[in-house]
Amino acid sequence: MNRCSRNIAVVALAFAFIFGIAGTSFAQEEKDIIRPITKEGSAAFIFNLAGLGTFGFSGPTLGPVSSGVGAKWFLSDDLALRVIAGLSITSGSSSLPDSSSVKPSSTTFGIGAGIEKHFRPLYSTSPYVGAQVFFGNASTDNGGSGAAEQKTSQSTFGVQALAGFDWFFTHGLALGGEMTLGFTSQSGSTTQGSTTNNSQSVTTIALATGGNVHFVVYF
Repeated sequence: MNRCSRNIAVVALAFAFIFGIAGTSFAQEEKDIIRPITKEGSAAFIFNLAGLGTFGFSGPTLGPVSSGVGAKWFLSDDLALRVIAGLSITSGSSSLPDSSSVKPSSTTFGIGAGIEKHFRPLYSTSPYVGAQVFFGNASTDNGGSGAAEQKTSQSTFGVQALAGFDWFFTHGLALGGEMTLGFTSQSGSTTQGSTTNNSQSVTTIALATGGNVHFVVYF
């Protein structure tokens, strides 16, 4: 199974899991239903379990520290502004055959901002649509010196439309998921010693396969 197929399978399972749990609330009595929080002035922290994949970066090199964190604030009833960011920094040390050592490192970060328009709640679930822009950068350094030094840099910029939901399993706490459709542009460069080569820019218009599974805490 290739990476794209695995990503689609993971997102499908995540959405099925969350919707399955949310479905248990539909059988509750009206008085027991937990109502979504979408009033003007409401605010929440967002813990994005998709991590830096939201900003166009994925892969095992990012590790578990790549989860994103952010916040949302309702400018008016059912209309929220949100900001989210992610960061991953790695470093290490290795020995070369000539007994010298190198210290490779990498830094990946991303930041995005968007708007959510929430609709009439479905029991404890608040569906929404929106839009967002984001920027991310990933850089690596092999830790070498002189002609052996190699550095890479990749930047990603995107504009996306999105659709998702927040399911409130208790007051002030919600699980959610969303998918996006939009424009993404990537460019990068590689520096070997004193020579820099720019890579070809890649532009993509597609439905995101990584999705966005998140945990929301209102305060």
